[in-house]
Amino acid sequence: MKELVIYNLNDNSEVFSPCIVVHGKCSAGNTSSIQVQHPQLPPLNYAINDGGFKCVVLLLPGANRLTFITNTNISKTVTCTYSAMLQDAPIHLCLLVGRDSPLQYDSPQSQIRREGGNNIDMAIRKLRLGARLMQAFTAEQMLRNGFGPRTFQFVEEYEVDTTFRRSELRNRIKVHILPCDKTAAQLRDPNLAQQNPKASDAGGLFGIAMDALRRYGGPFTSGAKPVQAAVMFLDTHWDRKINLLTAHAALGGGDDSIKLAIFGSHGLFSWPLYIEDVPAYLTDDTRTSTDEVANDANECGTHWETLVVTLGAFMHEIGHLLGSPHRENGVMLRDYVTLNRSFLTREAFSVRTNSTGAKPPILPREECTWNRIDLLKFLYHASFTTPQDFYDPSFMRPGRLNNPNTASPILLPLPNECICLKSETGIFCIELVCDDLARAHIEYLPQSLGGTGPQKEIILSLDELRSRLPPDFAKFRNSFKLRAIAVNSGEEEWSDLPLLLANSFIDMSPYGLPNISGVKTSLYGDPNRGRDVGVIPFDGRKVGAVRVYFGAALDGIRVYMSRNEKSTPSVPPRTYMGKITEALQSVRIDHPTNANNTSSLFGNETNNFADVVFEPGEYLAGFNVRSGAWIDAVQVISSTGRLSQYFGNANGGGKHQLLPPHNQQILGLYGRLGQWVDGIGLVYGSF
Repeated sequence: MKELVIYNLNDNSEVFSPCIVVHGKCSAGNTSSIQVQHPQLPPLNYAINDGGFKCVVLLLPGANRLTFITNTNISKTVTCTYSAMLQDAPIHLCLLVGRDSPLQYDSPQSQIRREGGNNIDMAIRKLRLGARLMQAFTAEQMLRNGFGPRTFQFVEEYEVDTTFRRSELRNRIKVHILPCDKTAAQLRDPNLAQQNPKASDAGGLFGIAMDALRRYGGPFTSGAKPVQAAVMFLDTHWDRKINLLTAHAALGGGDDSIKLAIFGSHGLFSWPLYIEDVPAYLTDDTRTSTDEVANDANECGTHWETLVVTLGAFMHEIGHLLGSPHRENGVMLRDYVTLNRSFLTREAFSVRTNSTGAKPPILPREECTWNRIDLLKFLYHASFTTPQDFYDPSFMRPGRLNNPNTASPILLPLPNECICLKSETGIFCIELVCDDLARAHIEYLPQSLGGTGPQKEIILSLDELRSRLPPDFAKFRNSFKLRAIAVNSGEEEWSDLPLLLANSFIDMSPYGLPNISGVKTSLYGDPNRGRDVGVIPFDGRKVGAVRVYFGAALDGIRVYMSRNEKSTPSVPPRTYMGKITEALQSVRIDHPTNANNTSSLFGNETNNFADVVFEPGEYLAGFNVRSGAWIDAVQVISSTGRLSQYFGNANGGGKHQLLPPHNQQILGLYGRLGQWVDGIGLVYGSF
């Protein structure tokens, strides 16, 4: 019996991407094409090669009745519901133009004649459709990895949509036109060209885009943080006289207020204008003429190769915007040179490989992918939220973008070459990094997907971690990095984990604690600034009060010891000063301040301070720390979980925690000191 099989879309299923790629097979040997019919949208036609087909399908909110019918009248109807994802962290798609821009993008004359121009309106149409293809590709990758057909969201608007040749009112991706205070000539300055090895400011276009976003205002200065933006420079230009691509940089990153990806428009001529043309443009083997347009990275020898390289590279930078580093494979390597295979079952001639490439039908194993770790991070990213996620408490969904007010994970060395990883929000991925790339990982999926959910405390042995390294990286058994990724939190990385463990244990006998082995936590701040002040020892269980000296940064910490755990120390009287004194004292261990108390000082003593006094039976449990190149501020944590305010610059740096493991006690502080505290860490152990 001849039948039509659809692999990745079930009847009455729910999807969370406005554009999907439907994969299937027709067993009839004489079929050559298939049409997708939607009662509210124009039909779309796709080729069948060796029985296989892939169809790019646009969906409307609500129920979508899709009929797939071949040229031999074999048909199958599937109804799926497109549920819009939550727009709590969408990406703003932008087109940046110079103040005197000609409002055109580079295009060969043959393509201008074919398409009827190369103006800014066409650029917007191409950009919108390209973004839909990125969404469809990512949704399929998420689905294959068991995370459901979800994808990153772009800001949308209800306007006349040009995705099809027949324009109609419906949801479309909004494209912001960003006016720039630079002229086109200034944007095309060779010193700003990323591909110019002699450029004096090869990353300068990133700052120009940031400035343009802030001048534009609106969502980019609303105070909601962080805002995400993907910006294409319209005035990118291939300068044939100097063989240089100008007004282009491929960069992704940003700061706490704006996460940004930038790219140039030099390949836009090869992007399709309408969804009906996607197969034709992805198989267009017209040779790229470097007399008119760029051959980026020498991988764009044909128009279709220009399309997949530039679309894929822009998506790569969006990956950086979403928090993904470079990977050992996938989009974040450069595997997007085969991005066409995710939409087709036949590949056109490639100048890059001098071949026709994969044989039809192109199978999933031959396609471009997102790395599994990227998809895992996307699963927990706010741009990928579905309403159903809130039914699973292990997702810990609210406010999931990296939050500067959430502490990053901490690593605590344990005896017998073990470690304890802790996070206040839950760790969902641990990466083993060799040669700056993750070579293995441990994942903690949400409970609704069969996992345990993110973990707030994980204990692992060094041998267990080593066993996860691939055989080709056995030489890194004693020098690999560890990276922990937590929900709604910054990532934390520890270099040379085996050496870190070996150097973490110290004999506390020289510090008045005989026969006790202490363990150092990570040092926060800058390990190279200031001078090493060694260990300032004290018994954390007997601390009855803490005095914090601070101004715009942390100056020092004095701990006051109770005579016994039930007594509260007499803290010296508080003095108030509007400014900190310039007279700084050296690190020392103080003599008793009165008959009932001794105290220990870490850092500098100044005239601006605050006191935290514990209740009877309560003692010092640790600190929350805000740090960057130095210690901006600290917050005192008591054994009952009470928190003080932040002392210092409460908005400076990132948040970290200094806490001993369960059943361990604070034995002291260590760190580095300059004009203020440059670095701080805990020493802990058991008495």
